Amino acid sequence: MFSLKKLVLVLCVFSFYNLSAQVTLSTDFTDEVNERAPLHNIWSIANRISPQNGSNVRPGLKMNTVRMIGGINKIVNGVRMKDLDFDTCLYDSINNQYVYRFEPLIARLDNIINSQTEIHQIVLDQPPWAFQHGYTFIPEGTIDYVNFRENEQISIYGNSLPPADQVAYHDYIVALMTELVANYGEEMVLSWRFRVGSEIETPNHWYGTKQDFIEHFENTENAVRSVLPDAIIGLHTRAPDFLYQNGTVLNYKGEPFASFAEDLIEYCFDNNVQYDFWGVSDYVVLGNGNLRNMSIKYNKLFADLINHPEWNANATIDLMEYATVTTMNGADGNGFINAETSHAEIVELYFSNIFYENKGNGLDLVYRWGNRTGSQDPPGISILNSMNGKVHYTTDISGTPETSTNDVDAIFAKNDGATEYDVLVYNYNNNALNYIDNEAVNVSFTSELPEGTTLYYRSISYDKTNNKLQNFLEENSGLGYVMSGFDDKGDPERILTEAGLAAYEAYENPNPHQYSDWESIVTTARTDGEPGSIISLDTEIASFAFEKIEFRTNSNLVTVLNTPQYIWTTNEDFQQFATSQMASTIAGGIINMSITGNYPNLIYDTSFNVDNFDRFKIVLKNETDSDKFWFVWYIDGVKHQRRIRPGINETSFNTYIIDLSVDADWNGTIDSFNVEVANLSSLGGTVEIDSMELMLKVGIEEHSITTNIIEGFGVVSPSGGTVFTGNEVTFNTYPDAGWEFQGWSGDIVSTENPLTIIVTSDLDIAATFVQDGLSVDENNLDNAFTIFPNPSSNGVFTIKSNTTAHWEVYSLTGVKVLSGKEKTIDISNFSHGMYILKLNNSYKKVLYN
Repeated sequence: MFSLKKLVLVLCVFSFYNLSAQVTLSTDFTDEVNERAPLHNIWSIANRISPQNGSNVRPGLKMNTVRMIGGINKIVNGVRMKDLDFDTCLYDSINNQYVYRFEPLIARLDNIINSQTEIHQIVLDQPPWAFQHGYTFIPEGTIDYVNFRENEQISIYGNSLPPADQVAYHDYIVALMTELVANYGEEMVLSWRFRVGSEIETPNHWYGTKQDFIEHFENTENAVRSVLPDAIIGLHTRAPDFLYQNGTVLNYKGEPFASFAEDLIEYCFDNNVQYDFWGVSDYVVLGNGNLRNMSIKYNKLFADLINHPEWNANATIDLMEYATVTTMNGADGNGFINAETSHAEIVELYFSNIFYENKGNGLDLVYRWGNRTGSQDPPGISILNSMNGKVHYTTDISGTPETSTNDVDAIFAKNDGATEYDVLVYNYNNNALNYIDNEAVNVSFTSELPEGTTLYYRSISYDKTNNKLQNFLEENSGLGYVMSGFDDKGDPERILTEAGLAAYEAYENPNPHQYSDWESIVTTARTDGEPGSIISLDTEIASFAFEKIEFRTNSNLVTVLNTPQYIWTTNEDFQQFATSQMASTIAGGIINMSITGNYPNLIYDTSFNVDNFDRFKIVLKNETDSDKFWFVWYIDGVKHQRRIRPGINETSFNTYIIDLSVDADWNGTIDSFNVEVANLSSLGGTVEIDSMELMLKVGIEEHSITTNIIEGFGVVSPSGGTVFTGNEVTFNTYPDAGWEFQGWSGDIVSTENPLTIIVTSDLDIAATFVQDGLSVDENNLDNAFTIFPNPSSNGVFTIKSNTTAHWEVYSLTGVKVLSGKEKTIDISNFSHGMYILKLNNSYKKVLYN
């Protein structure tokens, strides 16, 4: 395990630091050549297959919806059959025509939208079963180079055949897009992406040939753009070197199932067929040496696409199916098993760095299975996402790792204001999964900060000693908790026995990862004479581990307390809101909304704490026929609501107040809130809102907080401000180099740092810092004498001791200010604050307040 306590500060010039480290990771934040794009959450997309009842996706993530237009199957008495319940197109064999039925799709999309999950992509993969009309099937195992086999009629995913009638399919896609625009508006539909196919070179996903798919993609792309010329359209293939089962399986034309990528790129280029994005798939299988080799991932998955001379340089590339797994099929036969150990954390950080380093080449997002409501990002991705928005800079790697096969790298980033600098270091090994010796690493960077600038830093690290599963199995080894045939690095719900899982769920991880205390460091001069300065420090990185180190200027650490007021009444206030199914204009401090479709909403998509508020007041003029308005809020993606009952066809503004305190779910932090008009198919008209307000609870008051420093040098946060009655406030100090925090005085006397209190009145407190070596260790104070009163309001103290001896009083800067032998000590002529009393080589703190 490693922590910031082990970091050794090296305050020396760039070319001489860290002679002991084997690997140096560095960047120059002042060199524009190193600057890349701002970091973003590449892990923000959750895959869902044919969702029927909403999204069940963790708040903040977007959804990729697969198999939404029909063509799926069902198992009846053990037999795979066509499931027509969700098909958006049927074939009427009596009248020999295709019949569109978009209601199942619209119902499912409505459920997703109402669950407040943003749709990222709709996949047009399995065509509805109607488009098999016209095919003749021949017996399984035969080939005539014309017809599909009977076993290909219903795949494990559904209809995996190209539409038999391409003209009819084109007309169907045109109708589908027209229906989506009619229901959700052009703006919303244009915010969705439309993907044609899924892993198209794989049997069960696509039984057609390469040429079949090229024609299918062109046909679909043309149909979508005939309705929405600016629609975002792409496709999903396997890796460019893909060859299914070494070419032993042949399609109905007698061709092996192999990559379509090269011919697709060339055809689209030659025929002006536009793809806006391209998707590939990858599973990192820890049990497979080739599939876990991260050093070859870029070349294997992306390089042949990007380097093709006819590649669309404006297209983005996503990893549309991804998981870090122990195996692709567990011993229970239920498919792949997600990896749960620290190996998975580092794999995903490695992949993230590949994407960040190649953002300029189009690499963008990773789609994962899971991410359901109530789940959390794994530790590595959670820590990485805390850097989102900061600008990424390239990493220079020098030196040789102690273990030659270790792959040590870092992600460097800083904010626009040059007040925050982050470094995320990780250690991976492509050759072996065992844990070996730590790597000594030097981390350094050049910044625009002047020489001598004090920065404050802390770190958070994660290795196998912080992993719950690994700690659990180590403490319970020999109890047989891992089922036979399963890898002990896998998902506990899949690999543990019933007794083992129960024990695991009750187990409390003894060593969760957490941030270290803040410390300070002073920047040193550059050696090239250019403006700016250097920071350098040493650390150790364990096998399959990461460490994030945060550097902050003092202005960044200091917060200002404020009492938020949630009142919206000006043009600027209303510009914070979005609308759905309403066209809005803002003028004169009024937002005017004309209803254009179903589920009209005014949306405030910002999370905030509501514990101090219990009523919602809205001043509006309702010019519609509906008196069913709702105040809707979301907590962890779950919808809650209270009804507002305005008049109908109002000609003037009226005030309505609803009591939210009667709802037990109105508390804590909400994700967002909406003002929603009930869905009536004939509803039209306009709604005007003059103001909205969340009203404070009765009895809640504002209190003033004041902080300052009595003696010494450091930073205190917060700097002051106002809070509400009952709010919790945490006070922190950050000593400058050479100083230590001594204690708080004023309205609160304490040596705790950080200090957390519940505010019930105005507060004025001060911090005292003492030079290193003058602090008093509370555990080593001499109890042979006491002093009272302490603190003293008049500066007079009395010593109670078994012996009479010479005493001395020191300021916290180490200056002796008074001495004597009397039982009474009078420091009333000195400044208020903390002092140190020395008696018989023992020390005690005294406070004159």
